[in-house]
Amino acid sequence: MTNSTQETRIDRIERYLEEFTKGMLELKESQLKTDAQQNRTDAQILELKESQLKTDAQILELKESQLKTDAQILGLKESQLKTDAQILELKESQLKTDAQQNRTDAQQNRTDGQILGLKEYHEQTEELLRETIKDFRVTQKALGDLGLVQGEVAEDLFYRNVKGLFSPLDLQFERIRRNVKVKGRGEYDIVADDKGRVLVIEVKNKLDRRMVDEFMQKKLPRFKILLPEYQDRKMLAGIGALVVKDDVGRYAEKAGLFVLTQSSDGGASLWNRKDFRPKEFA
Repeated sequence: MTNSTQETRIDRIERYLEEFTKGMLELKESQLKTDAQQNRTDAQILELKESQLKTDAQILELKESQLKTDAQILGLKESQLKTDAQILELKESQLKTDAQQNRTDAQQNRTDGQILGLKEYHEQTEELLRETIKDFRVTQKALGDLGLVQGEVAEDLFYRNVKGLFSPLDLQFERIRRNVKVKGRGEYDIVADDKGRVLVIEVKNKLDRRMVDEFMQKKLPRFKILLPEYQDRKMLAGIGALVVKDDVGRYAEKAGLFVLTQSSDGGASLWNRKDFRPKEFA
């Protein structure tokens, strides 16, 4: 075998080694690019999952807020039968919201593990969240309007019945006023007076102890200051509500207040016991 033949084989082997080495380097570079792309994809998936967790938290907060709204609706049912139609409308709105949430849950199950599916779900969930917030605001407004209507109903009921309720107690009021306001400083729902006495009545939808305390501690002490024309009158006080639970009624009565409420036939009545003696306030 000649030297030229050996050199040719050596050259061929070296060329094969160079090509093999170059191929391995290219393969490693390609693998590095693939790993980098995979890392970016994993980061996107993680980011979408974190975003979804935030969205789920918002939906949970809305559900908790809706449960509080349901409790308000139940309380309003007890105090006013005429508002049943409005409460039913609010329930229908809640059912629609629940149906939307169920559709969202089903879609989430189908799109787990898929990047494109997660993106689509995220967009749809955001839209649902906006719609739910809109529905919730409508519900809040309806509850606020409902409370105003009931407040007017309660105030009108007791205003029209003051004379009839207190005449048997030898309290003959010559003048009865409602919504007596001192601009920017205070307002009293019903004020009834005769020559020597004045009766101040606070009106609520559903009575609780906090309302009694606030009336006694804040509004009554300021009455003669805001309305000095009653400075020389003996002052009596009462609190009226469409719904009065026994323990709250006793609490108000013990404080020396007349307690007015709605009778079983839809009229007005005095809740106090026969031996009740009203307190005279300064």
